[in-house]
Amino acid sequence: MTLEGVRIALRALRENKLRTFLTLLGNIVGTMAVIAVVSLLDGIDLFTREEIVHEGSNVVTLGRLDPFEMLTDLDRFIQAYRHNPRLRWKDYQDLSRRFPPAVERDVIARRTAEIRSGNRAVREIVVEGRTEGAVVIENIPLRAGRNISPLDVRRNRSVALLGDEIATKLFPAVDPIGRMIKIGGKHFRVIGVGEARPARFGVSRDRFVIVPLTAFEKVFGRSNDLQIKFRAETPAGVEALREELRNIMRVRHRLKPADEDDFALITSDRFLNLWKGISRAIFRALVGLASISLLVGGVVLMNVMLVAVTERTREVGLRKALGAKRSDILAQFLAESVTLSIVGGIVGVSLGFAVAATISFFTPLPSAVEPWSIVAGLVMTLVVGVLFGTYPANRAALLDPVEALRHE
Repeated sequence: MTLEGVRIALRALRENKLRTFLTLLGNIVGTMAVIAVVSLLDGIDLFTREEIVHEGSNVVTLGRLDPFEMLTDLDRFIQAYRHNPRLRWKDYQDLSRRFPPAVERDVIARRTAEIRSGNRAVREIVVEGRTEGAVVIENIPLRAGRNISPLDVRRNRSVALLGDEIATKLFPAVDPIGRMIKIGGKHFRVIGVGEARPARFGVSRDRFVIVPLTAFEKVFGRSNDLQIKFRAETPAGVEALREELRNIMRVRHRLKPADEDDFALITSDRFLNLWKGISRAIFRALVGLASISLLVGGVVLMNVMLVAVTERTREVGLRKALGAKRSDILAQFLAESVTLSIVGGIVGVSLGFAVAATISFFTPLPSAVEPWSIVAGLVMTLVVGVLFGTYPANRAALLDPVEALRHE
């Protein structure tokens, strides 16, 4: 009887195309929205985790402010901006003396400037003053040349490490190693070029210029707002490193036990937790919107099935007269309802992945096909078919065979 119900439902799909389309529209739209957004969220989540692993999940960044607080607690961020002291070169030197050489470290100062070479120029480029630890901390592979050395930093050498995009634009037809560029009116010799890396969410990772911090200060002056990075030997040592940095900085800033930290320590977990909160909120909002669409689709499905029961009243009466049980009639119409709903779910899942793939093709947002999302989409439509098909099926099962046979 179940197979017969499926066969009748499929026949109805072919014979009443417009009614079928309107019946399935709610299921299709709701399922499509869920699948498309889940695919995009899963893609972004997978990409984010891979990037953190690649970039280094064992890096602790010490800064004056926590940029994530702008999203999570704006009042606290403003308070920190007003009162937190700036980090200075002396902080970096003191911290460096307290850690063994095996713990990689770096200090960062940033300014935006124009970079020139002859008659070629690139504007609005972030120039970073750093130490020899930059390439290791940021995990930047080099395609040519060498990294900044400790001697470059100590002797204030005017040398520069370029991102692939900058090197290509300034030196399109020649080897950039050994060539001269101008930053802020001062000449720097190119000693290394980073390997080309894929963009992250549409933002190029190859638009950078790194120079020794001491040379950076000759161009832009002494920076009193630095960022300091330490890399633990293993990801498992991140928390211990973070706590040690916290204790040292609290002592340096003479904070009492009850005082809050006047600095920020940021790890990859901070970003992951923020992303989890954002993605969870998006998913919940989506589920609410999709539920409304599925609810509307379920009501339409129920109305169509009630119409089908009315149209086939004589058929139901004839089946009962020939010995069909109430459970047989119930199973037949319920099978039809579930079939219609699942067909809508299959179409919605297919369209959802197509929409996600299209968005990924035309935008920087990645997408991923997760098996659980397919199962979840089909289960949702199955539940809709059962819930909204039960009443019409039960109404058909309760028809009196004699009255049904008299129906015109």
